[in-house]
Amino acid sequence: MSQPYGTPQQPPAQGGWGPGPTGPQFRPPAKSSNTKWIVMGGAALAVLLIAAGVVLLVTNGGKDNAPTPTAGDSVTPDPVGTLYTPPTPTKPVNTKGPNDVGVEVGKGVWFTPAKGWLQGPDKTISGKYYIMQEFNKRGLIDGYYWVRQTNLYDAKGFAEHLVDIESNSFKNVRIGKGVAQNCGSEALKACYAINYTADVPTASGKLIPFRGFVTAYQDQFGQVTATDAGLEARIYKRRINQLIAMNNSVVKSYS
Repeated sequence: MSQPYGTPQQPPAQGGWGPGPTGPQFRPPAKSSNTKWIVMGGAALAVLLIAAGVVLLVTNGGKDNAPTPTAGDSVTPDPVGTLYTPPTPTKPVNTKGPNDVGVEVGKGVWFTPAKGWLQGPDKTISGKYYIMQEFNKRGLIDGYYWVRQTNLYDAKGFAEHLVDIESNSFKNVRIGKGVAQNCGSEALKACYAINYTADVPTASGKLIPFRGFVTAYQDQFGQVTATDAGLEARIYKRRINQLIAMNNSVVKSYS
């Protein structure tokens, strides 16, 4: 039956927490007999662990006591976190072969200037730049042959890039369709050629008909060598074989 409303009755004092004459008091709990067994069990476990360690030392069960390799033993080192990757082979440079004749362009590529072609006077021009001077006219030229190298383009891209640059200052430019060619050397991966015609303006304002081409050779290592050549139209038929011969000497230097 529930207790009626009114002043609650104080329960009698009991052991533990409870009201007393001097406030709450704490009586420590009685010591349990389980403590003795815990201490005894811990001591027995320590004895077993020590005994097990002695057995491991006697039977060479620890890694620290592995036999030391003697001379003639094959030892495989532990991996250090990365796998060894052999370096990618590269084409040897500065190695002169039997077909490396004439002028060294670089990266093992050479070409042989045709008779009458002279090195251009401007030594700051990149690559190798040769010219054919106009007969009996100092400072004027009939044509040029320029060899350059890059690894920023493939054969097609470099040929198209050079044609755009060379014809930029010309008039009436007509660029032919680019053609992928048979390289004629196992050392070459791709070859590409573009022909073009234009009118070259002179200081007097006169326009000189001009014919040119760019041929690019890409080797197995991604290096591209391009020949950029041109002649005045009036002598093109007489001199084109010289340009072809110089191009052929570039291809021969790859073998």
